[in-house]
Amino acid sequence: MTHVAIWRKLWRTRAMLLLAGLAGVVAALAAVGGAAGQSRARLVPIGAGYESDTLELFAAQAAAHDSDGVVTIRVLPITYHLNPYSIGGNVRRSNLELAQGRADQIGEACVAVAAAGQTCMSSVVDIQIRRDALDPTHVAQLGPEVDGFYILGGDQTVAMRVVANTPTEAALAAGYEAGAAVGGNSAGAAVISRYMIGGYLGDNFAWHGLHQGALDMWYGSDEAETRGLIFGLQEAVIDQHVLERGRTARLIQAMVEKPGDKLAVGFDWGTAGVIDESLVVRDVTGWYAAIALDGETYGAAAGAQYLGSDPAILDIHDVAFHILPPGPYAYDLAARQPWVDGAAQPAPDISGRNFDALLAPAGAGALYVSGDLSVATRGAVMAEFVAAANAADGPTIVLSAGPRTRAADGWGRYWRNRLRGMGLDERPALLTLTPTTDQAALAAQLAGAGAIFFTGNDAALMAGLVAEMRAAGTDAALRDWWLGGGVLLADRAAAAAVGAAMSAEPTPTSANVEYQSSDSFLNDYVNIQPGLGLLPAVFEPRPLYDYLYGRMVSHVMAAPELPVVGIERGAALRVTPEAATVIGNEVALVLDGRYAVTLAVGDNDAFAATWLLLDTFAPGSALAE
Repeated sequence: MTHVAIWRKLWRTRAMLLLAGLAGVVAALAAVGGAAGQSRARLVPIGAGYESDTLELFAAQAAAHDSDGVVTIRVLPITYHLNPYSIGGNVRRSNLELAQGRADQIGEACVAVAAAGQTCMSSVVDIQIRRDALDPTHVAQLGPEVDGFYILGGDQTVAMRVVANTPTEAALAAGYEAGAAVGGNSAGAAVISRYMIGGYLGDNFAWHGLHQGALDMWYGSDEAETRGLIFGLQEAVIDQHVLERGRTARLIQAMVEKPGDKLAVGFDWGTAGVIDESLVVRDVTGWYAAIALDGETYGAAAGAQYLGSDPAILDIHDVAFHILPPGPYAYDLAARQPWVDGAAQPAPDISGRNFDALLAPAGAGALYVSGDLSVATRGAVMAEFVAAANAADGPTIVLSAGPRTRAADGWGRYWRNRLRGMGLDERPALLTLTPTTDQAALAAQLAGAGAIFFTGNDAALMAGLVAEMRAAGTDAALRDWWLGGGVLLADRAAAAAVGAAMSAEPTPTSANVEYQSSDSFLNDYVNIQPGLGLLPAVFEPRPLYDYLYGRMVSHVMAAPELPVVGIERGAALRVTPEAATVIGNEVALVLDGRYAVTLAVGDNDAFAATWLLLDTFAPGSALAE
């Protein structure tokens, strides 16, 4: 176990103490049910994980439906097997054994929340392939005595090929309509959305979530298998692992492409919620948070368009974005309104909303804020900067940041060669920025440049270097040079540095990116430090690739007056006095907290927010002009 994983486990142990009172709450919910006419149909999506508190939330909904003193829960492994049509005996037995272990966990959760006089029975119905879903002996176990149906994690596309248009699906629908709870984790949460995200197509991943055609969207007709459960949530798309695996982008696209209502909800790892018969997302429980996306209130989905080609990228503005952690937070899908402490929060007036603060002052040179040009060394951003540098009055400098001179020099040489290869007229000078740099000498050298290519890979290191520049006045020298007409390109960690504030966090690795993604939605997790302050905004490079939505939210929570701009790999924001425009071959995101109604912290220390606004800007789209 890595030190990150150990820390995460310890934090969860602490958080568990905060959630210890849940059993009493859900027991009270269970006590409400039992009598005829009091059953209430509920969906209980769990983002991922078999944590006791989220399982107890599901069990409480099942217990509330109980009318005979026995809370009957059926556990379905319909997501388990890779082949929905054929299975070997050994695989079946292995899957069944695992499913039984999950059923035992759910049974224990039921016992923890059952009211006095209630007993619990949790058992597996061995439906793993389509033939099983057609078998009357299995279907008979899904009758009116069932109070809760729980669908295990695995592959949601397999699940639908197993049960779509079978007596099993019909029995689940009948139980749900009669008031039984239907829940599941991960893939089991995905299938309870009628319009279902199947995953990514081809070689697409989370960072391609806004690319047209990147998603496997199961939005088929009722007669097709390519959909979620026929009785599942109609009004919104449900996604899971949403914070952990950086799935906000794909959830936006799924929302736009969804027939009918343009709404979406996502649940993170170890986090669950109830979607009740009134279409209210409530009782969020667990480690992190749920999110709700609204593409209707401000006409976001109606104005959405795919711009460019190879790939075409979703350009959408004014998406309402809500974060719902455990606590007094809910979201009404029917009214498209969040609720806090039992009170609805109407949509704020956003007329006049703009990003004019991102325009450069008159007389300033072009500023290119790029997410990561190492994936596009011969792309449009590099070509445009080289042309601007060749036209500038003065030499070009490569300013390379690193922990030591040797490391910074090596990275700087790489970029010097790339610039020459793209047609830079003269060999650029190479300067290094390290903890031992003579700041006075650096300021003098920068002042004589015509263009500067500023680069660095480590935001944590860069934050320390920026502090040294600010202490020595080098930040003012750089800012004055730019305001006087200098051409500046800031790439990756340097892009973060040029804003008013920056995340002083290391770049995530493949080993910790998911942990960091979820944990960055926790209060005080992200270390925020002052930036160089060239513009009154915050910049996060590689927001999709590194799952940095939580860092963007952290900045909003710290300074809601500052727009937070995420710039993906291969893209740049070109800032001039005339316009702020996305160039390159990827997207920029903006998270805007200026109109937020609630910015708070939930019972588990996760952020709570209502009426944030989220925008995506495809290449060629202007944030301000």
